[in-house]
Amino acid sequence: MVRYSGVIETRKIDRLLTGAELDREKRRALQEFAERMDRTILEANYEVLHAKLPDVTLKTMTRLAVRIAELRAAYLAKALAVADQPGVPTASALDDLQRHRVAFEELREAFEALERVIERGYTTAV
Repeated sequence: MVRYSGVIETRKIDRLLTGAELDREKRRALQEFAERMDRTILEANYEVLHAKLPDVTLKTMTRLAVRIAELRAAYLAKALAVADQPGVPTASALDDLQRHRVAFEELREAFEALERVIERGYTTAV
């Protein structure tokens, strides 16, 4: 059993407010600036992304999802093939495995990025 001795003070600790915290106008101006920035970012992303990706369809997303599943399967099949070989895997076997993993992960990341684009309204999902 551990024993402690001493005095514990439990009192409210006050802090000084900055001038910006005291000034409602500055707070409101900062909030309006943040809102304008959000709108500007939304408009910029919509303009650029909508031009490149005017309509993302369910067929497009499905095609991408199927391709990702194929790459995942190929990557895992390669991993199992490497595991079936005795001893330390060769450098070429590991390079091939890595190539399959990178392809799978890159397309998966692209799919997630496309989902974010749709969720944020940067392009039209039809």
